[in-house]
Amino acid sequence: MVFTFRNAKDIYTSERRQFILDILKRTFEDLEPSRVMGNAIGDLDVSRYSRIFVMGFGKASYEMSEGIRDHVRKKLAYAGIIVPVDQDVSGFPELEILRGTHPYTSSLSVSSSRTLLSKVKPGPNDAVIVLISGGGSSLFEIPEEGITIDQISEISKKMMQASADIYELNTIRSCLSSVKGGKLAKLLYPASVFAYIISDVPGDDVSIIASGPLSENKLDPVAVYERFRNVIGVDIERFLKTAQIEDEYFRKVQTRIVLSNRDFVRRIESYVGEPIVSIGSGISGDVEDVSDGIIDIVRSVSRIKGRSFWIVMGGETTVNVRGNGIGGRNLELSLLFMKKCNFSDFLFISMGTDGIDGVSPAAGGIVDASTKARISSEEIDQALKNNDSYTLLSKYGSAIMTGRTGNNVSDIVVAYVSI
Repeated sequence: MVFTFRNAKDIYTSERRQFILDILKRTFEDLEPSRVMGNAIGDLDVSRYSRIFVMGFGKASYEMSEGIRDHVRKKLAYAGIIVPVDQDVSGFPELEILRGTHPYTSSLSVSSSRTLLSKVKPGPNDAVIVLISGGGSSLFEIPEEGITIDQISEISKKMMQASADIYELNTIRSCLSSVKGGKLAKLLYPASVFAYIISDVPGDDVSIIASGPLSENKLDPVAVYERFRNVIGVDIERFLKTAQIEDEYFRKVQTRIVLSNRDFVRRIESYVGEPIVSIGSGISGDVEDVSDGIIDIVRSVSRIKGRSFWIVMGGETTVNVRGNGIGGRNLELSLLFMKKCNFSDFLFISMGTDGIDGVSPAAGGIVDASTKARISSEEIDQALKNNDSYTLLSKYGSAIMTGRTGNNVSDIVVAYVSI
């Protein structure tokens, strides 16, 4: 998939913006999933297996499958993926493209998941290549007996609105699912399973990515449920014990992270050059708290450096939704930074690498001193109060529009501060 800024004329309004936006574009091109997978799959000797099955689910699964098709085609018995219903993909003759919904799962996701599993019937001498990326939690789903897909969707929605982080959310999802929390490993046994994963979670924990279909939970489901019991509103205690999977089902499973947020952070850092400060890929928490933390870091670094500098970081924040506006965590973080920043000259970008931020059509926001001069504090406060960051930033040409990128490694934040 070709990465592009669809509204370049709106956001390329200064040399500094052009400099950093061109670096972001180059980074997305360098770390395109098909290119990454083309390099990673070379280590797998497909001649050792009778048949090869490929199954994928997530926002990057199409691009990932594109990268391995030449390597596996001679032994291929079946290849199928599940991608978001609104993701534009052209397809290949040997690849079945199924559709699901994101960020909330639905009966369409269940139907596609059942179809996918019905085609993947490996034996002990076969290999299954599983392509996993962000969005897999909602796209690949079959509920446990006794709970409906609508209930799972509603529980997910309520937990997101209550600022549950991805670890807490996916821990509960895996208990309610018959294919998450390592349960897929049991279904594919005794085949050899090779999972290639593009991580969209801080720490790259494979038990959390797409709710860990090939890995056991690490968080205590009971503790998570106790915290969100009132939010969930449904008695799910009987499902909390389903997370236990026998060790034997994991003995022929190999998992490998092929791309993560830190790859993006490091690549951006290398392209920008000095002076730049990297904070890493661990930012998380409510956007209000994160914005305060970033402001504090910027002020501290400015005192140490005594000069203008760039700063880059990554991770994933959460938003406590109070209003009914159109927005997302990256757009809101951009607004909050702009509101709180008192530097005379700055630039701030926060964007989701999947190209879709929250319930908006934007990837994120880009703001600077000139943006702040044009937007009143009253407009900012009203947008934040109603979680309507997209409406405001798009009005001023400050929403980054990319469409779905075919990638997903959480969010990227890049800022410039002149002192």
